[in-house]
Amino acid sequence: CFELMTHLVSRFGTMPNVKRQHDAILQISLLQLSSTETVVRKRAGSTIGVMSRVLSDALLHQLVDRLLRQIDLAEGVGKSGKRRARAARANSTTTDPIADTRAILRTMCTVSGEVGHRLTQSQIDCIIPIFLRFCDAEDAMSGDDEASEDESVSMEETEEAVELANELRESCFAGFSSFVLRCPKEVMPHLKSIVGASLAYMRYDPNYSYGDEEEGEEEDGDESSGVEEFSEDEDEYSEEEDEEDDDDDASWKVRRGAIQALTAVVESTKLQNMDPSSLWTEEYSWRKDQSMKTTVAGALVKRFKEREENCRVAVIDCFTRLLAMTVAAAKNGMISLESGEEESGVPVIDLRSKYVPAIVKACEKQLEAKKGGERTKTSALALLSTLCVAPGGIGEPTQIESVFAHIHSILSPDPKHRTISTGLTKSIKLDALCLVRIMMTCDQHDASCIKHAFLSTLLGEVCNAVQEDWYKVIAEALRVLAEVPSLLLLEKEWKAQQMTDEDSPNNTEETNQVAKALYDAIEPRLAAHDLDQEIKECALVASAQLLSVLHPSLSTEQQHRLLSLLLERLKNETTRIAAMKTLPILASSSKSSRLDVSPILSNVVSELASLLRQQSRGVKQSALESLDMVIQCHGQDCGGDQDVELYDGVLRELGMIIVDSDLHISHLSLRASISVLKVCPSSGPSVKKHVLPPALVLSTSPLLQDLALESLLSLLEQLVVSDAVDFHELLTSLQGRLTNDIGGNSTSGMGVGTSTSSSSGGGSKQAVSNLARCIAVITAATTPSNRDKVVENLISSLQSAIAAGGDGGVGVSAQEVQLALLASGDLGRKVNLAAMAGGVAPNLLHIYLSFFDASSEDAKHAAAYALGRASVGAMDVFLPAILNALEQNSQKKQYLLLSALRELIHCYQTGGGADGGDISSSVPLILPHLVSHCSDKEEGVRTMVAECMGSLTCLEPGVMLPHLQELVATHGGKDVDDNEEGGGRKDALSCWTVATAIKFAIAAHADPSKLAGFMPSFLRLLSERDLSVRNAALLMVYSSVHHTPQLVAGLMQEHILPSLHELAQLNLKRVVDLGPFKHTVDDALPLRKAALSIFSTCLEKCPASIDI
Repeated sequence: CFELMTHLVSRFGTMPNVKRQHDAILQISLLQLSSTETVVRKRAGSTIGVMSRVLSDALLHQLVDRLLRQIDLAEGVGKSGKRRARAARANSTTTDPIADTRAILRTMCTVSGEVGHRLTQSQIDCIIPIFLRFCDAEDAMSGDDEASEDESVSMEETEEAVELANELRESCFAGFSSFVLRCPKEVMPHLKSIVGASLAYMRYDPNYSYGDEEEGEEEDGDESSGVEEFSEDEDEYSEEEDEEDDDDDASWKVRRGAIQALTAVVESTKLQNMDPSSLWTEEYSWRKDQSMKTTVAGALVKRFKEREENCRVAVIDCFTRLLAMTVAAAKNGMISLESGEEESGVPVIDLRSKYVPAIVKACEKQLEAKKGGERTKTSALALLSTLCVAPGGIGEPTQIESVFAHIHSILSPDPKHRTISTGLTKSIKLDALCLVRIMMTCDQHDASCIKHAFLSTLLGEVCNAVQEDWYKVIAEALRVLAEVPSLLLLEKEWKAQQMTDEDSPNNTEETNQVAKALYDAIEPRLAAHDLDQEIKECALVASAQLLSVLHPSLSTEQQHRLLSLLLERLKNETTRIAAMKTLPILASSSKSSRLDVSPILSNVVSELASLLRQQSRGVKQSALESLDMVIQCHGQDCGGDQDVELYDGVLRELGMIIVDSDLHISHLSLRASISVLKVCPSSGPSVKKHVLPPALVLSTSPLLQDLALESLLSLLEQLVVSDAVDFHELLTSLQGRLTNDIGGNSTSGMGVGTSTSSSSGGGSKQAVSNLARCIAVITAATTPSNRDKVVENLISSLQSAIAAGGDGGVGVSAQEVQLALLASGDLGRKVNLAAMAGGVAPNLLHIYLSFFDASSEDAKHAAAYALGRASVGAMDVFLPAILNALEQNSQKKQYLLLSALRELIHCYQTGGGADGGDISSSVPLILPHLVSHCSDKEEGVRTMVAECMGSLTCLEPGVMLPHLQELVATHGGKDVDDNEEGGGRKDALSCWTVATAIKFAIAAHADPSKLAGFMPSFLRLLSERDLSVRNAALLMVYSSVHHTPQLVAGLMQEHILPSLHELAQLNLKRVVDLGPFKHTVDDALPLRKAALSIFSTCLEKCPASIDI
């Protein structure tokens, strides 16, 4: 019946007609917990656990309260537990029957596991102490503890009582695990007691002695908790001792439960993003002698000697998680793992000297134990892999050699050297090879030590592993062999830095032997066809690494053999992508001595070019990346007249895929074209014929942006620099793109009109802007005389437009005016216009300011953009003019002048000008003008001021942040004045501008360490009376939570959350009388939306900073 009831409740428990029966079902199930039948009690507990998911809060609290009363009256465990239970029953007045203790605890654990997050703090405060009564640390006996007379009497209890006690303890520890993971904040006051009980029962083994009494005495008072010394005199789980084990001893389940509770504590610390240092430094008493204390980390390392494999594996896995979490916290700056950083202000854990030797020694004992199971060895290898990424890695060279020696015994085909059974060899070999690869690739070990230890101990065994039967072992062995050449290269570079003789006969002979061993192991796997795909890919990588680094140690025949196999794999459909990924490895081999790839170079380039016709985008992308790298590094090796013909075919294929429908492919194609033009200048006519026409079409695409645009600009610049195309012809073609797109069918001298783009549009603002950048980049790259003529023509066309009314005139269209303005501005960023003869800079300044009066908004914005960009190259001329105009011109021009100033600052923020200067010396000149406009009544002007201030904050935080803080102190906290001209209103507008400036600065990735000290001042804006200021402050907080949550995580409770809770509930509705009808307006709606958005983002970015 209970089984059927469990299924019914789990499926239909939320239905209304079933909800009405919840109370009755619950009462019947609770009564059956006191049944004499074990099966009935278990089924009743399962039913209650399933019901807890669908019970109302009232019924759930009644259930928990009743279970707590029953547990409180239940029979305790151990002498102290029984004493407390008798006292509780004597003071109780309940008439409920006392249910079975195991059933109640099991039910309570099930409920806490299902709905622990719904329990209240008071209920958890009652549950955990009751659970701890059954897990009293004083009753945790080990075979190594000396029992007193009273304890000797209690040890004479029946086996049934011991079994009952163990079951209860196991259930309690399962409950602890559930509570710690489900409701970590509520458990925090009891966490220390839970950890103490778990540590005590982690060694609860009353029927077995590990013989460590003397060791424990030595540990007393040791600051490092005794982890430095690890007993190696005995094999803790030898065959003789295991034969004496009691098969009926179930205490290992209690130990496993305690270890799982500790694992839950570790996982909870990770989930809450807490500092894990307390688990390494805080000491607990874990034996009857209270003076003997240990840390969680130290206790875990000492328990590696656990005799039961289930518990032993759990201990090692728990410590592995703790170590991984600690290393991650160190990378985030929460703690330090270097002993010399005590003054850094963060907790310091001396992992290298206090823990690493004991960890390595303990893991080695697991690896060499003949009776140890596969799971133990796997866990030990996983722990060593995690240790590799910690500072110091495995440790000293002797420890590295020792670890490699133990791995040698695992990989060795000789049965005399094996420490594992034949049935477990494959999986353990795989784990051992993974550890070797991690040790070789991590940057915590000295490359020379790893190299000498590996070559002397493991090279032969890893080469033999390539001949194994299991494909995973073969693939992993090939990955290890692929790292060997890198080791040799790192050592050679280190010796070169130390000015040692790196080409001694001994070194050369050793390198030749290694190269021969690698070739003999890799070549058969590379040549075979009937292999797993993973083996083929790993063999390709290994062979590429071998050729890239050790080709001088290979014979010409061996080099040609590997190169021919690589070419064969490139032509194979199943391995072509893997082969393409190895080509950049070969191409980058020209550090010391270049690899001669000429035997296959032409075939490789032709094959890669043919792959560009494939429909698969992944194939085309890989082919383009490989083609670009190969041409850059080895393109000049083709030689003769064949290279022009070869590259002509390549450029033909590249030109066909330059389209605006896939800008990334176009970007890669343009980069490859540039590489061809650089290594083979004679291919200029082919570039002009095949690549330039689609590139010109792409230049007017409104979709063109980012990397594709930068690559197009680089191609045009390279065409001019290499004289592949006549500058005037190219300039005419670019200018003709604007005319062609507007006019329709006219063609240029290069046949550009024959190519069309469905998304091109000369009238588009983006298309005009892209064309202007193209014209600017080729003008900057050409000769000074050509540049002077272009600038002269630009000035002439703009002056004609001004004479015609500012928006164009006879022979000058509006788009041409915009193009001329934008091109002159972009050119001014690359070259110093003030250095050009004929008063170019003053003339352009007059032209830009004149266009501020144009009737076309596009012309105005183009002039502002050009003025800002031109100021980058000639700041001495343009910046003073902008600042003077800000104070002299009318209100209508303020926005345009600030736009020009913003463009100037933005150029320096994204890379500066052509001379590589900075704007720091001009900040004192700019700042007063920005401050004077930060209370402007026009929101657009204030927004532009805020953008300028935000960008300057990124560039000069030391100058800007104190000024912004001073503005808040001066204008903040004032009463709101309804009069727009009043002082209170201007104060509010200034505060709004500051909040918006900080928002822009955070979004532009300003230095968080510089911002942190000023954030409390800026957060005071959340308490301003003006609603617009509060809304701007909320948007500032949202930007910080989204981009740099660490900036405000520590300020949430005190500075942010009180205002958020207030603003999230703010309601300012008013009725506006519009005559025929009335309209309700809620002025607080934007504030509520912003506040709720911050809450939502906090849940994603920094959940620990808010109390859910």
